[in-house]
Amino acid sequence: MAHSHRFSIIQARPDAMRSERVNVGVVVIGPDGLDVRLTEVRKLLHLTGHRWDEIAQAYRDALSTIEIADLEAQFARHGSARGTMQSEVFVLGKPGEIRARSPEEYETAVRRILSTFVDKPQLSRREKQQKINTEISQMLRQVGVLGERGQRLDEGKVVPKFVISEEKEIVADFAYRPNGLKVVSTLELRGVSTGAHAKACEKGATLYFAKQKFGAEVKPFGVYAVTPDQRDIHKGEIEILTSFADGNAFNWMDPKDRQKFKAALY
Repeated sequence: MAHSHRFSIIQARPDAMRSERVNVGVVVIGPDGLDVRLTEVRKLLHLTGHRWDEIAQAYRDALSTIEIADLEAQFARHGSARGTMQSEVFVLGKPGEIRARSPEEYETAVRRILSTFVDKPQLSRREKQQKINTEISQMLRQVGVLGERGQRLDEGKVVPKFVISEEKEIVADFAYRPNGLKVVSTLELRGVSTGAHAKACEKGATLYFAKQKFGAEVKPFGVYAVTPDQRDIHKGEIEILTSFADGNAFNWMDPKDRQKFKAALY
């Protein structure tokens, strides 16, 4: 027999004047009491520039003290749990219902709720890499120096997808020859949790083979994109790319680094 479980999405509004609101978790009246999952508190970092982990934990602790009967009564009377748990930042949305016959079905249903209403969409590795390259291409296009894939370097444009070695299938993300060859290898680290080390080695190898083929003529550049909260996590990958780039590495997410990259490239 399937059991019914009420749930409510946990929303956060860190600044009442701005009225920006994001879904950061879910609370479920589960089989063993209140099941509180605040899985996306990190969204608040992008809205406010600082962490909210301690405040979120305090709210989680406060939720755990609510009597289930009181929460059920709020759902039944008002179709909302807002009167039950007051917070300057966090609020509970309108309740929904899931049905599950077993703990496994319950867990699957909760994960589906989080995936549908709370979790940030996951990009594929290729989509993530295209993101930084798309942003760099837009910047180059605005200043009129972006060429086409396969275009000759002597035409005075930055060439995307520049082939270093057809035999080894090694392709640099960008190349430019205004006065000496400049080869760019990019590394997207925003939201990346797996495969980052291997990707950094691959991107570094691209610069290694470019230097091996073109010798002293080439100047390597490594451009990575990482948010402040993930910089320490990806310290190893950044060091790998920086080493292969002979120290010419720039964080695309840092305005000062981005400006330095622009000045160094063209």
